[in-house]
Amino acid sequence: MTIHYGTPNPIRSLMDAVPLYPNSEFESATRSTVPMLALLIHAPGVFKQIVKELGFPTEYDLSLEYTVGPFGGRGTPSHTDVMLSSGQDSLAIEGKWTEPMYTTVKEWPKKGLARTTNQTAVLLGWLNVLEKRLGKSFEVEAFGGVVYQMVHRAASAAFVGERPRLAYFVFKPSPDERAATPADVFGKLTDLWHLLGSPTSFPFYLVEIETKPLEAYEPLRLLTKGEDATAEAVSAALQDSKPLFAFAVSNIRKIGEAAA
Repeated sequence: MTIHYGTPNPIRSLMDAVPLYPNSEFESATRSTVPMLALLIHAPGVFKQIVKELGFPTEYDLSLEYTVGPFGGRGTPSHTDVMLSSGQDSLAIEGKWTEPMYTTVKEWPKKGLARTTNQTAVLLGWLNVLEKRLGKSFEVEAFGGVVYQMVHRAASAAFVGERPRLAYFVFKPSPDERAATPADVFGKLTDLWHLLGSPTSFPFYLVEIETKPLEAYEPLRLLTKGEDATAEAVSAALQDSKPLFAFAVSNIRKIGEAAA
């Protein structure tokens, strides 16, 4: 396995990636970046088991903060939390813990303003990647109700591999009652998958992960959000050998399949 941070910078280990993240990623101990990195660094067996259950090859290259695009207009690249690649296979993984549901395509322009020509060009760029991979044509306006982030994460997976997959990891319970629930995320993934034509060649998954804070995490609860000292403490804790959480997979659901 080769490990990368961003595109295409190789690093020696997952722990070596932690100092490469901007301070803003660790200014809160409750950002989803924290349990995602803790899962990768301290519980690699759990992560590998999830990947196996998603039907992905067991030998793969792993990229953190994988950036691609945009493929039209001017804008910020899509930063996928974790991107796996193995030959023609790709798996884009996004983590959620305390974050609310992100904005839909319709809500993406600032409130009260119409979508700009550039924003339309950016959206078309993502959809063009999906069109090429799936061999279908899509109407922009049909995507108004789907989460914009999910569109460009799906496009990122489609760009990387001829056999793409998309998975959202929801760490639970969330310490923030405003966080998007697993049901919320599952519903929005379902909406997008159906709009793409329910492609069996491009499966979507929701992975629910029970996340129990351990003793090493407790001091991080007391830190003030938004401070450099918080970012330094969280970064140091992730680079320590003591695990921050105990993880257990409680449910893996494939979009489009009936619940067991």
